[in-house]
Amino acid sequence: MLTATCLLAAGWLAVAQASAPITPEHAAMAGRYSRSHGGLCLLIEQNGRVIYTDESGLSLDDPHRIYSGNKNFVALTFLIAAQEGLLKLDEPASLTLDEWRHDRRRGITIRQLLNQTSGLDPSGEMIGDARDQMAASVHARLVAAPGTRFHYGPSNYQALGEILRRKLAPSGRSVEDYMKDKVFDPLDIDIASWYRDESGHPLMHAGIQLSAQEWKKLGDFILLELSGNKKLLIDPELVRQLFTGTSTNPAYGMSFWLNRPETGGQPMRDLQPAMDGEQLDSGGPRDIYAAEGTSKQRLYIIPSRGLVIVRFSDPARFSDGDFLSRLLTGRPHPDARTH
Repeated sequence: MLTATCLLAAGWLAVAQASAPITPEHAAMAGRYSRSHGGLCLLIEQNGRVIYTDESGLSLDDPHRIYSGNKNFVALTFLIAAQEGLLKLDEPASLTLDEWRHDRRRGITIRQLLNQTSGLDPSGEMIGDARDQMAASVHARLVAAPGTRFHYGPSNYQALGEILRRKLAPSGRSVEDYMKDKVFDPLDIDIASWYRDESGHPLMHAGIQLSAQEWKKLGDFILLELSGNKKLLIDPELVRQLFTGTSTNPAYGMSFWLNRPETGGQPMRDLQPAMDGEQLDSGGPRDIYAAEGTSKQRLYIIPSRGLVIVRFSDPARFSDGDFLSRLLTGRPHPDARTH
C-alpha cells in the first residue's frame, strides 16, 4: 500500500527546487492575524518542513470539523474512480441516476457536479433538512441549464455520493469503505469522525473531522503530485484537473478554489472565500489552491512556494488575501478591510 511516508520519500527535493523561504517574521505576522481573526490553530509547512505553528485554541492533533473541506476528498475519490474505470468524468450522471433520464437533468455530467456547474438548486436547506440527503439531491430541481451557471452548495456533492453508492452496490462496497481504501489509507490520513444524516449516509459535502496534522497530508500529496515526479497515486494530468476552472467560474476547479477573479453565478463574497468579494489574493501567486470550509477552515497549497498551510478557526471575519499577503510579503493586503 502506498502510504504518506512513501510519498514523502518519493521526493520533497523536486518540490523545493526554487521556493523562496518564508521568513520567520512574515510567518509570525500571518499567525498574529489568524489568531486575532478567530484562528484556533495554524500550521505552515514549506518544502516538507514545518516552519510555524500556533496552537492557541487547538493542538495540531485535536480533531476539528472541516465542513466543505470534505468536498476535496470526494473529488479526489472520483478521479481515482475514473482512473480505475468505474466511471468517466464526462459521462452523464443520468447513466447512474435513472430519475434524471427523462427531464433536463439528463444532460448533467459528473464533471459538472464536481465543478458545481450542474445547474441544480444549491439550496442548503433543501438538503440539510432531509432525512436522506443523498436521496434529496437526486430530487433537486434544475435552476439553470447544465454548464451555464456556477451554484455553490451541498446538492452537487450529495448527488456525487449517490452516484458512487449506486456504482459500488454490485460489489457490496460502501462509499466510506471505498474512500478509505482508495484515499484515506493510501495517504495515511486518520479520520476522527464522519457526520451522517438521519438515514445513516455520510455527509459528502461537509462531514469529516480530522486534525491539522492529518489534513496537511492531503496538501503534501497534492504538492508532490504536481511537482513533476512520477505518478504517485493518480495520473498527474488527472490531478491537475482539480485546479482547472471553468468559463462559468474560473475561480473554482473541482472542489478547490483558485486564485482567479470569479465570474458568473453567486458572488464570491457570499461563499467561502473572504477576500472582500474579489479573489483569494489578487496580488499573490496564481497557483494558490484552497480547500475551504465554513467558519474559515482552510487548507492552502501553493506549489510555486512549496507551501502547505492548515488553519482551523471559530466563526469570525477573516480575509484570505490579508492573511496570505502578510505571509508572502510581510504586508497587509492593500484591498482588504479586515486589518
